Amino acid sequence: MSFDSGLFPVRSLMKRVNIQLEDETHTKAKVIAVLRDMTLNEYFEKAIREAIEKDQAILNKIKTNK
Repeated sequence: MSFDSGLFPVRSLMKRVNIQLEDETHTKAKVIAVLRDMTLNEYFEKAIREAIEKDQAILNKIKTNK
């Protein structure tokens, strides 16, 4: 098991997430993914990773409070 910046244990397993999107949001995301030569899954994973990076300070507060 490895650790992500010492905060949380990270397993090499993939997790499946089921989300609901409006049709228009899904269509736009799919078109963008295709134009970027990515799968929709890769597009969503990239977007989530970027959001996590942007909000890293929130995770850092957890480590600081311990």
